[in-house]
Amino acid sequence: MTPQIAETLIAALKQQPLELSELQDRARLAGADWNGDQLSLLLLSLADVEQNESGQFLIGSQTAGDDLQAAIVAIVTAQGGKPAPVQHIRQQLPNHFITTDEQILAVARRTPQLEVFGPKLIRTAR
Repeated sequence: MTPQIAETLIAALKQQPLELSELQDRARLAGADWNGDQLSLLLLSLADVEQNESGQFLIGSQTAGDDLQAAIVAIVTAQGGKPAPVQHIRQQLPNHFITTDEQILAVARRTPQLEVFGPKLIRTAR
């Protein structure tokens, strides 16, 4: 799989949701010899690609980073203005988020509603 072939598949997904078999056919025509499991793993590792209930792959309306950011903001806001330790935030995240303290801090730093201060503390921006 070359980056060009991957970009072609992503461009196709931006047009419409596609079944894995359709994506595999497109990849084969472009010269990739990956099996379905390999292609599925690649697609699901991309931030914007999701798989719907019927098994089709599509470009999601929100990225995983947006979802993580929204979850962090909700947890910090629920603290009522009190600073929240990063470890507490990580423990409160829904189970589908697999993240580190450093990633939470990075998301908080680029989120206008949040302020990082002290030893790994986050609060709502003033």
